[in-house]
Amino acid sequence: MKKQYKKYFILSILLTLFLFGLGIAIRYIIDPVGINNKFNFGLYKDVALAYRVQKFVELNKFKPNTIILGGSRAHYLNPKDLEKYTHDKVYNLGLTYSTLEEQYYFLKYSIEHFEIKNVVIGLNLYPFSEKLEDNSSDFDKDLFEDGFTVFKQIKHYLDLPLYKYLKYAYENEYTEPFYKDGAITAYHQSIVLKNHSWEERKKNSYDGYYKKYTEYLEWGESGLEYYKKMVQLCKDNNINLKVFTTAVHVSQIEILEDLNKMDIFYKWKEELGKITPYYDFMTKNSVTKNDNNYIDTSHLKQEFGYLYFAKMFDDKTVLVPEDFGILIKN
Repeated sequence: MKKQYKKYFILSILLTLFLFGLGIAIRYIIDPVGINNKFNFGLYKDVALAYRVQKFVELNKFKPNTIILGGSRAHYLNPKDLEKYTHDKVYNLGLTYSTLEEQYYFLKYSIEHFEIKNVVIGLNLYPFSEKLEDNSSDFDKDLFEDGFTVFKQIKHYLDLPLYKYLKYAYENEYTEPFYKDGAITAYHQSIVLKNHSWEERKKNSYDGYYKKYTEYLEWGESGLEYYKKMVQLCKDNNINLKVFTTAVHVSQIEILEDLNKMDIFYKWKEELGKITPYYDFMTKNSVTKNDNNYIDTSHLKQEFGYLYFAKMFDDKTVLVPEDFGILIKN
């Protein structure tokens, strides 16, 4: 290769590397998900772009003593409501569309790296299904072994749809955080509720779960095995474990009745009781029959989450409806 061409070749490589590095630097500075939080341009941080990675990074900064595990229903629980009983640092590890495998790895990592004293698990029927819809999550098991390495950071920033994010972030008018200590905030909830009637919210979630239960809900042992391992981890490490089934709106139970899948529902509860005691809130009761208590048919409003903890920690100073929550033992 002639010297002149070799020079151009080397310059081309250097320019490419420079532009690549510049692109990563720009994404790092903008920080769409809020991973590093080094710069503040007043742009909304869209945690939903990388829930699992963001929670892994934040978890390591927070270093909790108590964690909440579960899906989006647990994600709405306010850590402050639980701090009343644990008197320590509570972090919400609830994950939208989470699987029991994801919950297991987050629990295992937390126990291995922090002084975990209490674990609260909010259980939903669907993740125990043998057949699950692809949740398209950013879950990466290697994170728990290797950490958020430089390579993974580069991959994270490259994977983000920057133009789409900037267009969305620039146009939004949100004034408060959507997440705090891992939990969805009351402000986020207010945005979800804004300008949407109960009938509209009910129909959207009802139709979604009707389709989900029809196409995917099948009894199996895979999810149950991960749950057993989670319970055993807590036992082996002398951790105070509280387990409960999340209080879905009665219409969710009616879907199972309509689809003739109550046998799965009852078997699920029976198998849970064989593993460890739990509080069952997923029943037809005065709370779950009240439309005003719900964001949609799946999610209890955040302001009623304290009822779970008051019941599980036997707080006599809180008025909990008598029919809300039944302790199930083997």
